[in-house]
Amino acid sequence: MSLFFIIWLLAFLNQCFAWHSEYPLEHVGHHNLGSALKEPARLVMYVQTFQTPDGHQLSLLPLLQHHTRVTHVVLAALHLHDLPGEIRLNDDRLQWPMWDNLWSDVKELQANGVKVMALLGGAAGGTYKHFNGTEAKFYAYYNPLLTIIRERNLDGLDLDIEEHVDIKTPIRLMTALRRDLGPDFIITMSPLASALSDRMGQNLSGFSYFDLDEFATEPGSDAKLVNWYNGLFYGGFARGPPFYRSCVEAGWDPSRIVMVVLDCMEDGQPNGWVDLPRLEKTIWGLRGMYKHFGGIGGWEYHDAGNSDWDEYQPWNWVKQVGQAIFDPVPKHAVNDEL
Repeated sequence: MSLFFIIWLLAFLNQCFAWHSEYPLEHVGHHNLGSALKEPARLVMYVQTFQTPDGHQLSLLPLLQHHTRVTHVVLAALHLHDLPGEIRLNDDRLQWPMWDNLWSDVKELQANGVKVMALLGGAAGGTYKHFNGTEAKFYAYYNPLLTIIRERNLDGLDLDIEEHVDIKTPIRLMTALRRDLGPDFIITMSPLASALSDRMGQNLSGFSYFDLDEFATEPGSDAKLVNWYNGLFYGGFARGPPFYRSCVEAGWDPSRIVMVVLDCMEDGQPNGWVDLPRLEKTIWGLRGMYKHFGGIGGWEYHDAGNSDWDEYQPWNWVKQVGQAIFDPVPKHAVNDEL
């Protein structure tokens, strides 16, 4: 055996050991074992209300000006109406002048590295029924959506399915998006956290996300169509790591689960909100448990932090959550629920 071959073999074994050390199998869910490459944690902010509490137009630029380290902004919500091509952001057409400042902010965010996506669907049902039926019907609704994505240079779509649909419906849509927009286009979904913790858990979509993730792969490949899941950890789910841990134990890779929480008690049931000090403690605990923790999302930006302090500074809530995600964990941080 030549000396050159021995040196090559030792280098190869060393690289294998290094890979295994960085990505130990006990931290990898069975849904994504084919991919060793992990994305950094994310800080996702949803924006559905585009006015401040005193009625002024909401600007997204403080997210940059105050160095919040937000990674993704999701504009909510796009709705498909019965007339093909009629697509609205909430109740208004995307071309209306009222959105001009928003699209200007979007360009500035993107120029500074923030990915801007749109939520499709949501609590107002009816959008996803349009992606059923014949090829002609599907493309009558899909093509105008594709045009908007390209015209507005959106970085991705968050599929929020709060109506019962066949599992083939989102797979059909995602397959078309990946084909037409390529692998850099981000596709996420936002199920209830209970739909990720248990196959039989509470679910608004009518299909199993476990089954969907198994079948939703690029044709001819095992690459996942869904980049990650923005799980809705409302109720008591954000009060500590155990519920997030139950999702990981159910088989999900923690790098593909973003924990979305209410950032103000006015945005949902009061018992679904967790104050910032408790949320920070939860984040530190999850970072200690999972090297590739997927990150945190906030619903929604316009009143973020209003239940934590009196001064109106939604960007400050985002900034403090960003510090909990990205800064070194304080030495004094202890999570009793670990």
